[in-house]
Amino acid sequence: MNYHSLVIFIAAMFFYSACIPPARESDPSPDLYAKGIYVVNEGNFQWGNASVSFYNLSSGVVTRDIFSLKNNETTGDVAQSLSFYKDHFYLVVNNSNKIEILDTNFVRTSVVTGFDSPRYIAFNSDGKGYVSDLYAKGVSVLNTASKVIDKKIIINYWTEEMLSFKDTIYVTSPQSMYLYLINTSKDVLTDSINIGYGSSAVTIDHNNHLWIITSGKKDLAIKPSLLALDVFSRKILLRYEFNSYDVYPSKLNYNPVNQYVYWIDNGIKRFDTNNLSGKQEEIISADQKSFYGLAIDPFNGNVIASDAGDYTQRSAIYMYSKDGGVPISSFTAGIISGYMLVK
Repeated sequence: MNYHSLVIFIAAMFFYSACIPPARESDPSPDLYAKGIYVVNEGNFQWGNASVSFYNLSSGVVTRDIFSLKNNETTGDVAQSLSFYKDHFYLVVNNSNKIEILDTNFVRTSVVTGFDSPRYIAFNSDGKGYVSDLYAKGVSVLNTASKVIDKKIIINYWTEEMLSFKDTIYVTSPQSMYLYLINTSKDVLTDSINIGYGSSAVTIDHNNHLWIITSGKKDLAIKPSLLALDVFSRKILLRYEFNSYDVYPSKLNYNPVNQYVYWIDNGIKRFDTNNLSGKQEEIISADQKSFYGLAIDPFNGNVIASDAGDYTQRSAIYMYSKDGGVPISSFTAGIISGYMLVK
């Protein structure tokens, strides 16, 4: 669930409490060996209607609920994110407090519980997964061999998106001024960098620069910002402040094809990572859409965005060209599509 949409979801839940979510229809069996887009659909909070959809990029066939199809049970409540590591998918289901571990056919091999409210998972080269959490005030260390939580690293704040680079996990925190650094050799918090209030998304470019989005805080006179950080010197190279306190940047992604970073801020904006003196540009207008999830196809650079609509009906997924924002194709997935993985 997006930080700036928590209030919207709660309001929508009560407003539509009498509504019945769309019935599941028969799903075509997916070809998971084909290149496609895995769409993580949060579903409505406490409705238990989360799902994962798969769009075959070659055939255009959509399987709207591959978890249920493959495992003969529902996904759970609020599916948050999906990662792939060493021939397994890791599906983080936030309000069910679990991570589903699935094989390449999307069949469950294990399920890990014991989290408070898990959000994202990042992996290091030693077979450890680091799990951020809304309520646990820290990061859990998951042993991917034994499938158990080995340790919890205290940070004292909500932890969100993370990035693994060499022996360090970089951890964002939506209610803190800092980016937190975990040493993966010792699994301890070793440093923090003051980057401004409310970091939520992080990515890395071809220059080994970290890019981070912050929400800012009007009460502290801190504006939302886009930052670039040198991963070796850990010095801030760019602090690009947005011109208003009332913007809500989110879902930062790096495009390796044209070397821009993209994010959602009503429409879809981008910034050239090779020109730190440049400016943001809007490449795709919202045009009455409620953009909610964002991903980049790493093979061709196409921009993939979800429109959550009224947050109770199926989301629409749109694909656009990387430079002109020209519509290419679209399909429907599940309810509140928040995360996409191209594989």
